[in-house]
Amino acid sequence: MLESVKMGNIEAYVGGPFDPQTEKLNLILMPFFFENQEALMKVAKSDVGTAIREDAEKNNLKMLCFGDGGSRHITNNVREVKAPADMKGLKIRTPGMESIIKCMQALGANTVSIPYADVYMALKTGVADGQENPLANIGDMKFYEVQKYMTYIDYQFHPEVMNMNLQFFNNLPKDLATIVEDGAWIFAEEQNRLRSAMNDKYYQMIKDSGVKIYTLSSAEKKVFMDACAPVYDYFINKGTFTKEELEAVRNIAQGK
Repeated sequence: MLESVKMGNIEAYVGGPFDPQTEKLNLILMPFFFENQEALMKVAKSDVGTAIREDAEKNNLKMLCFGDGGSRHITNNVREVKAPADMKGLKIRTPGMESIIKCMQALGANTVSIPYADVYMALKTGVADGQENPLANIGDMKFYEVQKYMTYIDYQFHPEVMNMNLQFFNNLPKDLATIVEDGAWIFAEEQNRLRSAMNDKYYQMIKDSGVKIYTLSSAEKKVFMDACAPVYDYFINKGTFTKEELEAVRNIAQGK
């Protein structure tokens, strides 16, 4: 879909950062980086967020806004996951996002690539032991019907990105371009409101289905965070971003 936007076959697309809009987007995709939706949006509306969006222009994309696509949680059929050691050997389906794949691998899981539409059957038949997704995805796709355990972990606050073909945007009259840009952020704020309002509904839906939900304590989550430290090192060593850039984003998220 995103490739079609780049090529101009379609004008716009809203979705997760599953395709490489820009490598710099990984700055806001690191595991356990944001504590809540508000922290994500502080960065999205900051100079750093602007720089990330502008970097996508080299790929013929106008990234209009970031919204909250939901915090991600882990489900599986084998055992409760309370510590990284419990992840070892689990076959976890992941999307094709390097940040997610590296995170699951750092926790000891064996990642498997399965098209989203096929995940339900893969979980049901044991091709995959588990998966990770926001509550809304777990609910809407009914993954809870074929999973026994969920760890409520908030390991990534997933941005939902509105992308437009850059050439199409640049050809808009100035007044319409302004309306599109302003309207995109109005859309993002409304999406964030709806996301927050629906989370409790989806949580209860999953719980009522019989899935055993385990919520990590702060101390338990810290163990997961420490286990994911190599993910940060990987992207720094790769040259995706620097330690200084990462620290700048962290300071913005924390309101410093």
